[in-house]
Amino acid sequence: MNFSQKEFADYLGIPRPSLSGYENNRNSPTADVLINIAQKCNVSLDWLCGLSKSTYTFTTISDVVSFLYRLFEINEIEVELEVHDQLPQDIETETERWYTRFTIYGNNCNYEYNATLCSMIALMKNNILDLESYCISKETYEVVKAQLLDMYNEYPVTQKEYPNLNYLDRLDKRREFLELLKNKNAEEDFYRYIKKPRPGNNNS
Repeated sequence: MNFSQKEFADYLGIPRPSLSGYENNRNSPTADVLINIAQKCNVSLDWLCGLSKSTYTFTTISDVVSFLYRLFEINEIEVELEVHDQLPQDIETETERWYTRFTIYGNNCNYEYNATLCSMIALMKNNILDLESYCISKETYEVVKAQLLDMYNEYPVTQKEYPNLNYLDRLDKRREFLELLKNKNAEEDFYRYIKKPRPGNNNS
């Protein structure tokens, strides 16, 4: 959120002097104010109070969807989304299944943190599998999890900015987008024809 202090106070529905007092440690927010901030900013109360490094709290599917939106809005990472819901006669079989797939290509050099995130996910997967297969205790799992979070805490990310364009400007941007998509699809068809992986999109 890129709010000024006044805008943030208005968003929270509290007086600006009160917010200033909280920020400068002159006053302490009440429990109701903390809950209001946590809900409107979609962060956990533990994080807000400095008791946890995890900003997100998941209590409903809406929280998960909000997190996914934020993931796709990060500048330094590209996540490809595939939705496969067109089934023959709308019948799911062992070979034709309804699924959603998120793909992050580790060697996509156009995005700074793709490789880093792929490495972290591999370590995270191993930690989860060790817990679920009873190779490690819950305590060890939490220690490894905390170590991973600390390890990748030095990689700042920024959010994409989507300008509020008028209709004609959106049309121009739409034409540019379709032209890029056309060129990309033509390139994909070419590499598919010669049966070679497309550079930058190969997991091996």
